[in-house]
Amino acid sequence: MDNKSRERQFRSILYELEGNPDIQKMKQYSQHKVSNTFTHSHNVAVYAYYLAERLKWEVDMRALVMGAMLHDYYLYDARKSSIGGYRHGIGHPLTALANADKIFELSARTKNIITSHMWPLTFLHLPKCKEAVLVNIADKYCAFMEMGRGIVHIEQVMGKM
Repeated sequence: MDNKSRERQFRSILYELEGNPDIQKMKQYSQHKVSNTFTHSHNVAVYAYYLAERLKWEVDMRALVMGAMLHDYYLYDARKSSIGGYRHGIGHPLTALANADKIFELSARTKNIITSHMWPLTFLHLPKCKEAVLVNIADKYCAFMEMGRGIVHIEQVMGKM
């Protein structure tokens, strides 16, 4: 598959998921000071795809995008929650997986992406596929750009794709 076809495939899956009413619910939960879980997850999907292209890695595009969009599908405002930051950090991947698993049909890769995205903090849940590694890296980069730089949309620093 050529670059343009992969990009069309990526965007098709991303727009399909972003249009899902269950995923739209993520817009109501703030995240990283300037963002919400929906926008953050969009950023992670875009950057994970960008990394896959730069590294010329063949990936399961559906698993990559779905895992990126659902990695923070915990559906609560972490800042208003009674659980502390550390407990949220180690616990939210399993909450996100439980929530996503009720609504979506998830592959083993997608489940690994969701549960391992906080590695090494969640040291028992290792990334076991390329897609999980990409989302893990993209999540940390996007969180830094959102919290440290005030970037709301990752495309602002990447230029047009």
